[in-house]
Amino acid sequence: MPGRKHTGYRSRAQWRYFFANPRLRRYARAKSHATKGGPIVRYRRLPARRGARRR
Repeated sequence: MPGRKHTGYRSRAQWRYFFANPRLRRYARAKSHATKGGPIVRYRRLPARRGARRR
């Protein structure tokens, strides 16, 4: 849809997954620009993971 905007990344793990997955890579750049923060701070301010804690 032309008017639909991307939501930002929720974690660093999600960020890495989008750039690593060939099927999702086309959305990765727009999604990273939708993430809050400046160009340098964006990635650093995200939590490592979201969700249940792994053991």
